[in-house]
Amino acid sequence: METIYLIVRNIIFIVLLAVFLEMLLPLKETRRFLEVVVGLFVVLSILNPLVSWLYDEELQQIDLQVGKQEGELERILDQGKKLQEVQSEQVSAAYGEQLEKQICAAAQMISGVSGASADLVFSTDAQDNQLILERVHLVIEKNEKVVEPVQEVEIGPKAVEPGQVDDTGDQEVLEQVRNTIVALFGLRAEQVEVIWKE
Repeated sequence: METIYLIVRNIIFIVLLAVFLEMLLPLKETRRFLEVVVGLFVVLSILNPLVSWLYDEELQQIDLQVGKQEGELERILDQGKKLQEVQSEQVSAAYGEQLEKQICAAAQMISGVSGASADLVFSTDAQDNQLILERVHLVIEKNEKVVEPVQEVEIGPKAVEPGQVDDTGDQEVLEQVRNTIVALFGLRAEQVEVIWKE
């Protein structure tokens, strides 16, 4: 009922406006143009409430359908969260593998190291859900083909006894590997453990 009242009121207003404008126009050619424009306004004033009424009915139907599909929407959101978790795990695994390879390659750049294997320990940042490298356990292999430089021989009381091994060179290599890993990957010295492979 309100829609019909709105249509009638708009048509009356448009007709009154058209009559007023027609009295102001002196030429008949312009009056014909005014009649066409007024006709278009009448058609629009009739169609506008009808279209909005039909649109409101469609919206009500959509609301009913959305109400029925809320359970399905929650199921889809749960599936999305699970997919996100799986994707995050895959990215973390790939990141860990790449970082292990980089650390091993950095260790092998040091003279006296022929191979390396790394074991990394990560933690997850609660705010950003980002992986943080906590510890590096690195096992390196000696390069047996490396020729040790000739060491200065001292004759006297500081001679190395038979059966005693001088491992200062090995310790220097371990320190050099640790310092390289610390510098390249932004870690602290206590986070990196380097040992020789037995």
